[in-house]
Amino acid sequence: MTTDDRQQGLRRPAMDDAAGLRDAQPPSGGRAFEGAVEFAQAAQDALAHAAEQGTRRLCWCDEDFASWPVGEVAWVAQLTRWARLGGREMVMIARDWVLVERRHPRFAAWRRDWSHVIQCLVPDESRTEPLPTLWIDSADQALRVFDRDRLRGRIGFNRVDRQQAREDFDAILQRASPGFAAVTLGL
Repeated sequence: MTTDDRQQGLRRPAMDDAAGLRDAQPPSGGRAFEGAVEFAQAAQDALAHAAEQGTRRLCWCDEDFASWPVGEVAWVAQLTRWARLGGREMVMIARDWVLVERRHPRFAAWRRDWSHVIQCLVPDESRTEPLPTLWIDSADQALRVFDRDRLRGRIGFNRVDRQQAREDFDAILQRASPGFAAVTLGL
């Protein structure tokens, strides 16, 4: 905000301001998104960037990953390219893995094949508030959904976004436990 803006009483909307999200300018290489199509594209772009940069660790969090394109052919192919780079780790936290398995069978199969790369966790039962929709990675990307109903959020690469997303994810991770077995054994 400039001095002139302050003197005139003008306020520029913050990126997480629901009213100003679409007009706000994401800092340093980021961009806002709204709706399922733009969210899916932002997630695809983040995954492509992670594969290109050789990102070692991906951390994703969502209630059930229902809005994520994780079951699409292109997504699984890109995820496989990323995992084949070697030394990769993915941590996913969701409350409802049954829904993930039903909604994204292609991803569930990928998870079985790449179980040495991925940890699927559930948050502590005492956590009653909804999980945030987050993507963070070791290549310093951050994606966050601020409005779950409209899938409004932003993907960005600035330090503040990354740090806040990382802190939110780590707080949930500290009290999470395994939740989506790669193989179910039965008698």
